[in-house]
Formats: sequence, structure tokens, C-alpha cells
Amino acid sequence: MQQIVWGLLFFAVFNSHAKTINLAHTMKHENFSQLFGKLAEQSGLTIHSVFVDQKALKVRLVQNAHTSNMTDVIIVPADHLGLSEYANFSEIPASLIAETTDKRTLDTARVSGKLIGIPIIQGNHLLLFYNSKFIKSPVTDWQDIEKLKPTLPSHVKLITWSFMEMYWFIPFLSAFEGNLIADGQAQLNTPSMHDALRFVWGLNARDIVDSQCDYACSHQAFQQQKAAFIVNGAWALNTYQQALGENLSVQPLPSLNGRVMQPYYSTFVLAFPNDSLNGPNKDNLRKFAKLAQEASFQRLIWQEISDIPVNIEVLEHLKNEQGTVFGTLVDALKETKPMPSTATMIIVWEVLNKGFSRFGSGALTAEQTGQFMQGLAERSIANDGVQ
Repeated sequence: MQQIVWGLLFFAVFNSHAKTINLAHTMKHENFSQLFGKLAEQSGLTIHSVFVDQKALKVRLVQNAHTSNMTDVIIVPADHLGLSEYANFSEIPASLIAETTDKRTLDTARVSGKLIGIPIIQGNHLLLFYNSKFIKSPVTDWQDIEKLKPTLPSHVKLITWSFMEMYWFIPFLSAFEGNLIADGQAQLNTPSMHDALRFVWGLNARDIVDSQCDYACSHQAFQQQKAAFIVNGAWALNTYQQALGENLSVQPLPSLNGRVMQPYYSTFVLAFPNDSLNGPNKDNLRKFAKLAQEASFQRLIWQEISDIPVNIEVLEHLKNEQGTVFGTLVDALKETKPMPSTATMIIVWEVLNKGFSRFGSGALTAEQTGQFMQGLAERSIANDGVQ
């Protein structure tokens, strides 16, 4: 009998048997349980699955190394593979990667040259959604967006996004030709960073965007047709289609001063802590890994959670079936850059958030913010022994 047990505790005690897999994930999507319920039905495996908040993942992986009820496999964003020194993830053999897997995705799952994750979902990239009731045609440049503000009803925001989340800051930084990491080193005190900080917070100062409107606020405003534009991920497409119907349009992010805005591109991967892929449950885990890459499961990724599969054959079929909107989501991947999957990146995210907030509060100038972030990052990296 196949079953999926969903809970909030990461290390619940499970009754083990020959076809059991203990899985932990950080995916909050409400239909994630249905997705793996169907995989369990197809595979004959019993999958015990628990949700783990991303902020608690490091602690859980460390604890996992000292418990007899080990987690066999985790499903996490690829940048979390930077926790490999705590988790001892299995190196993935080439034979376990399906021929149909988009090979570009594999670059997101390598740490220090070693493949330690199996991509099963790709994308997680930001796009520009807009309400065609207010906006009649696509925009090519950021300044075109700002020019539209006087044309909107007084109760409608021009544009919104999760302003204080740094994932949304990256496209602006990229337009100023900045990177968070170069040659494996944090790059937080650069002219590009200074310019990006000033530009983004300048939007808030000019009332183009509201810095106090978080993800839930932005998401709701666009659904309720109280915002003309929203910058959000491909994962939001179905929700917006249901809310706006024919008024919904989507495009890649526009240029900024003639430079392409490049959001991060990432994957969700399977990873195997405590080298479980070579442990006593290896046969079941290899079966699970292969099934997760097959066409039947990859199609469910779009049907159940509206994410983009990595199976290139399924992608082509979906592009033909779903039409232009899905094609836009996939084609927009061409203007993205892979998110680094290193332990340094985990520290950089935290430091960037602190610096971004301090600059926005007026406590530091852009140059002082860069110095603060670079120093804090370097100290944190040294203290953690990150390579």
C-alpha cells in the first residue's frame, strides 16, 4: 500500500521496510503532496515526506548526520547544495541522469566541479506580468514603465514586487553589470552595487514602487487588479490566469538603460545526504531518481504545480499544447543566469539583505553599504571556513 505522510517534523520516526523512502523538501506549494502521491502510485514505493523551512535546513542536515532515522533524499533549490560540507551529499553518476534532461540545468547542481544534485524542476525566474486592461502593449525598457504612471486610475499601483527580498534585486544589479560572486569570491563593494542600490531605492523614493509591500501584498494587489505590473516568478502564472483571465499578459523583464535585466535561473534538485545514494537504500533511491526524470512525472510538474520540467521532450510537447504564454515562460530562460550553488552564496544572501535594509533606512551611503557588506561577508566566510 502506497502512502505519503505529511508533517512538520523533519525527523519523525518511521517504520522502515524494503520500499520506503524518507524524503524532506522545502517546496511550499499546496499541490506538492499530490505530485508525490502520484509518483508513489506509479513506483510502488512508500514515500514518507516532510516539509522543512529553508532557514532550518542547515541545522536539520547536521542533525541528520547523527540520527539513525536518516533522510534518504531532499528536494531543495540548487543553491542549497552549498551546504554539502554539512550534508555529505552523494556525487551523482552520469548514468543516473536521463538523456532527456536539459543539460543546461546540470550546471546549477555542481559544487566544486562535482555533480551532487539531480535537477527535476527548472526556472524559478522572474518575469513581468501586466494587466492589459491598463497596459495595452509590451514594454521594452524600464523607463517605458515609469512613463505609464499618469495614465492609471488613482487606486491602481504602477508596479509591485517583493521589494525587500533580494532575489528581486538581482535583475537590477545585473543591468548595472554587477554580480554577487565572481571567481568564487563575494563582490559586494563595486560601483555596480552602488548604482543598483541607488536606482532601486530611488524608485521607492519617487513612489514608483512601495518598499513596504511584501510578497503577499504584491501578489494580492495584482490579483485584485490594483496593480498594473508585477515582477514575479513563472510559478504564479496559473494564479494570475484565474484572477485576470484574458486581461493577463506576460513578458520577459525589460531592459534598463539599454542593458538587459537578467534574473537568476535556478532548479529544484534531488540530493542525497549522508551519501545515501551509495547506502543500504540505494536501489530504491535510484529507482526514485529515474522516475522523477521520466516523462510521466515531468508532465505532472506542470499540471500539478505549474513549474517548468527539465525533460526536453516534455517541454516541446507542452510548448505545442499550451501556446504562447508557456512559450514565453520557457523562452525567457534565455535571458537569465544560473544562481551560484556555493556555500559562499548562502552567506552573501544574508549579508546583502542587511546592507540593502541599511541603505534604504538612510543609515549608510551606497559606498558605505558596499564596504559594510564586503567586510561582513569576508568575515562570515572566514569564520565558517567556507572555501
